[in-house]
Amino acid sequence: MSEPLRKWFASYQGTGSGSVTREGFCEPYTGDLLGSPKFVVLGLNPGRFFPDFQARDGIFANEIREHGSYSRWMATAPYYRAPWTTTVGPNRYFLRRLTFARRWLNDNTVVERELLIFELYPWHSTSVTGAMKPPGAIIDEFVWRPIGEIKVPFVFAFGRPWHDVAHNLNLPPVCALGLGGRPYGSAVAGRAIRVYELPSGQQLVVEWHPGDAGPPGETEVAVLRDALA
Repeated sequence: MSEPLRKWFASYQGTGSGSVTREGFCEPYTGDLLGSPKFVVLGLNPGRFFPDFQARDGIFANEIREHGSYSRWMATAPYYRAPWTTTVGPNRYFLRRLTFARRWLNDNTVVERELLIFELYPWHSTSVTGAMKPPGAIIDEFVWRPIGEIKVPFVFAFGRPWHDVAHNLNLPPVCALGLGGRPYGSAVAGRAIRVYELPSGQQLVVEWHPGDAGPPGETEVAVLRDALA
């Protein structure tokens, strides 16, 4: 790999189920980056490798060739449609974040391609078994700068590891809500919210709570929206 991809690849060393594969293509984001995105979420990495779809001769790799670019292919919302849904099944990870986006925006017309999910580390592994510490300059070029061109005030990340990621990337803290911070009305005693400033001036909202690394439910969305207003 040419730089800076080599350094980016080396910034995570997983073991066991967290081992990274180069057999599948890397996926730096999902959604229609060149369209009109309405909501932005961060992920750690693209997750489990499915050879039938993501190998060099897989279904999705061939679709990318047919569309002529990753961006045009990704604008078709491949993980929300057949053949993925008929072979693997509904993608719960993406669907939960799409539901969160619709609730946050109070807009049930938000479609799949209007949700952008940027990955901290774009290579596949079944799980994450170690710290991801990509160089700040790489994340600035491939994540923060593209996000800075999207007209959204907040970017969301779910799960406790994002708290450490924000510190490793030297993001300035804005406020701490919930567990370990200022109460804001959440009904979940263990819910924590940490807000950081991105280089663009947008705010990164990191949320985690016991037993789940997904977005908060409908009632909690409304409470958090009021707290950040």
